[in-house]
Amino acid sequence: MKRSLPTVALTLGLLAPLPATPGPGPDGWEALATPAQPFAVEDVQGRSLSSKDLAGRVVVLDFWATWCTPCLRELPELAEYHRRLAGRDDVALLSFNVTDERADLEAFLTERKIAFPVYLGDDLIGPYELAAFPTKLVIDMREPGPEGRGVVRFRREGYTPATSIEARVAELLASTP
Repeated sequence: MKRSLPTVALTLGLLAPLPATPGPGPDGWEALATPAQPFAVEDVQGRSLSSKDLAGRVVVLDFWATWCTPCLRELPELAEYHRRLAGRDDVALLSFNVTDERADLEAFLTERKIAFPVYLGDDLIGPYELAAFPTKLVIDMREPGPEGRGVVRFRREGYTPATSIEARVAELLASTP
């Protein structure tokens, strides 16, 4: 029986096993406590937004692309959730498009009649270590630290029902900052 090199190396104790990481829970969310990366972005109309502008809120970041089928499946639910958040000053839902050209994104938003702001998020792919889309981050900005940094409390990759996002936001709002 032929064994692979990693199997032989583990058997001989040459490779240390990797430490276990918590990973996502049964609901698909990974609980975290990592510093959020500060950012400054523009929406497709050129309006600026900075992470410092979000102080005092729980912020949901949604990273998506027009070529991503699960991302497109989420759009109607996220549009409705965004509408329900209108006027609230304790929660914000931010839509960050990645990998699409601005002109293509503008055409897509017009065709789909997307009414909420969509920001250009390519510069955040590296700092937030994004490898799958869609990705949601729930950030506690109620007491931002230096440089306007909050704390990333939850992360989830893949299709996420709005009710699941709302549950994580409610959990965070019920906690002490």
